[in-house]
Amino acid sequence: MGMSEEKYNTMRRMKNGAEYNLRGDKVVGVEVRKGPRYDKRKVVNCRSLPPLIREGLIDFERYPSDMSRYYRVRLTDEGEKVLEYGV
Repeated sequence: MGMSEEKYNTMRRMKNGAEYNLRGDKVVGVEVRKGPRYDKRKVVNCRSLPPLIREGLIDFERYPSDMSRYYRVRLTDEGEKVLEYGV
């Protein structure tokens, strides 16, 4: 499986604790940045989330019941494997 550097970095940051949210319709993804550099939190678009969920490397933490709301995503076992072994 060929993977772009952007997708790999997104997965690596997710594993290290960064918060990523994907809209229930699986079209729009965002990264929520928190920390001393930002007043409270900053939301940044993340275009690599929709392809990652289609490839089965990430999944919703809980079932999305509303297609217009954002839900947190997590790495799947397959995604962990790709990060660890570069499969």
